Amino acid sequence: MFNAEECLNFRKLCQEIIFSPRMMERQEHKREGKYLWCEDWEIIELIKYFFNGKDTYNLDPLPNRLKNNPLFPGRETIIAKGDEMIKAFGTADKIIDQLRRRRNATA
Repeated sequence: MFNAEECLNFRKLCQEIIFSPRMMERQEHKREGKYLWCEDWEIIELIKYFFNGKDTYNLDPLPNRLKNNPLFPGRETIIAKGDEMIKAFGTADKIIDQLRRRRNATA
């Protein structure tokens, strides 16, 4: 789907998000009891799809925060959203720029 350099750029963005998450109050999120789903987690899942591809993304074990989490929309939803982004923006650079804008809009 993307070349090695593009995948590295996706991985770098993923690390940025993991090491510098936004407070829940500064991003869209849902909370039901002990369960949580937020925009940063969606972006992380999208990025994992982009650098892994569909087959590997589907086989990758879910992080503990998503296991049995009824608020996680599921891998098929992430893949569909990712495919929409690929169609809309076309290149890895444009997708990364859009994901950064999305985070900064509510930061």
